[in-house]
Parts: sequence; structure tokens; C-alpha cells
Amino acid sequence: MSSSRVGLRLAACLLNISEARRKYIVENIAKAALLDKNGKKHPQVSVLNIFSDQDYNRSVITIATSVDKLGLAEDLVLHVPGCSVFLFGEADLPEKCSLVQRRKQLGWFTRRDFSALQPDLGAAPARRCGLTACFRAL
Repeated sequence: MSSSRVGLRLAACLLNISEARRKYIVENIAKAALLDKNGKKHPQVSVLNIFSDQDYNRSVITIATSVDKLGLAEDLVLHVPGCSVFLFGEADLPEKCSLVQRRKQLGWFTRRDFSALQPDLGAAPARRCGLTACFRAL
């Protein structure tokens, strides 16, 4: 008998990248998000969308995974050096802050010195904020 996927809890990840004009960089980051720490493909991870804005040189990669696979954030940090990860929603334990609350807490839109931020995983964002990831359980 096949197992049912009804009731599977999902997490969404938004990877915000300060790059759009060099498509190969965006695609390599999307591919890295699909890999575990051993370089094998996660069976329960999917890239849902890649949106790139050439004018602003920004891309957003939307990924879905099982809540059980929130270790994806740790794997992403391993495969993409310099990556910063901020958790929110169900992934932000124990506070479970919404994205809006988390950004206010960090002073994301008013901050000038991003190097002082402490991400949940990975390196502090560089001035350009090359790659930041937000994970949220759905």
C-alpha cells in the first residue's frame, strides 16, 4: 500500500540573492539548495520558482520542503559560503515571529550596518547582502 502525503507539513524558504544578471550564479545556488551535506539530492526538497529582476539585479528562489527537513538551512550554509539564514514563523523557535516581526526585530529596513546582524545560521550579511534565506513552516 502506498503511503499517504495528506497532512505533510511543509516549510517554505525564500532565498534573496543580490544577483540576477549572471544566471549561472542563481542557478548554482538553486541547485545547492537541493543538496544535503553529502552532496546528494534531498528527496523532499523542490525549487518552486526562480524570479530574477535584471534592472535591480536581484533574484528570489522559492523552495518547499518537509518541516522535517529544516536542516536544509544548515546544508545551504555549507554549500553556499557567505550565506545568511534568518528563521521566522514555525521555524523560529521558540518565538515563532512572523516575517514582519522578525524584520522589525532586526531593524532590517532601517539598518545601515548589516555586518552587526546575527543570523540564525551562517555568516553576517555583507553590505551587499549577497544571499539571505528566510525559512517559514507552513
